[in-house]
Amino acid sequence: MTIADPAPALEGNPAVHHTACTLDCPDSCSLEVEVEDGRVTKVRAAPPEVAHPLTAGFICSKVGRISRHLYGEDRLLHPALREGARGDGGFRRISWDEALDLIVERMVEAKRTFGAESVLPLSYGGSNGLLTQDTADAILFRRFGASQLARTVCAAPSTAAALGLYGKMAGVALEDYEHAELAIVWGANPSSTGIHLVPILRAARARGGKLVVVDPRRTPLAKQADLHLQPRPGTDLCLALALHREFFRRGDADLEFLAEHATGVDELRRRAEPWTFERAAEVTGVPVRDITGCYELYSTSSPAVIRCGWGVERNR
Repeated sequence: MTIADPAPALEGNPAVHHTACTLDCPDSCSLEVEVEDGRVTKVRAAPPEVAHPLTAGFICSKVGRISRHLYGEDRLLHPALREGARGDGGFRRISWDEALDLIVERMVEAKRTFGAESVLPLSYGGSNGLLTQDTADAILFRRFGASQLARTVCAAPSTAAALGLYGKMAGVALEDYEHAELAIVWGANPSSTGIHLVPILRAARARGGKLVVVDPRRTPLAKQADLHLQPRPGTDLCLALALHREFFRRGDADLEFLAEHATGVDELRRRAEPWTFERAAEVTGVPVRDITGCYELYSTSSPAVIRCGWGVERNR
């Protein structure tokens, strides 16, 4: 089984190909890749005429140096079939055709004997990116009728919360951040992951917008923020409940909107009630003045946006 190489954008040696980043990052950058004698030699941002606007002429160092991983000495290049007892470490190299035929054979056998749902796909997005994760593999297993799995516990809590709140993984187009009077980056580090948000936040600040960062670490973005809140790991919820409580207490919560579009408001209000700023400060380690400052900025800024990352749920 062979997969044809994409047609080069420019003929010659090195040949230049236009493609997209495969890393697990929402930016999904447009790339220009040089290939010489069958090997990737350079990776850079695709030029504006073929790139989507968010790429903006630059890419992160992770994909810029991807050839180090492509041709690394420890990279696995061939499938191997176990020989002997499980755990003994005995493997025999086989061809890709053999491996794929064996996988198909086992899947068909399992479906015939136990039903399609006896096949349980377990994968994740470490090397897939948004362009391939949940597309090609999802089509395969859905057509096959395999069981569906929420994969790992990584991101599962926040995904469940987002689906419960919005019905989908809601998001804001990054270009819209520039028009926010306030951006709160909570538990995310766009200086390292999803780097194209950083210049947009800088542009927003240049227009007079404010930036609040909530992160235990002094990240590069936190150093540029108007306010940096550093809660102890695992106490983000206490901080959030205190802010909710103040919205209800001061009458800044849009009760009419909540009545029409939200459920569980009364329970949220009840659970938030014990969390005064003073109690939250004691638990989180964030000074009352900083919690108050965050509240004042958020309650008086419109439009405002919160960029909530995976860090909130990764604290153990």
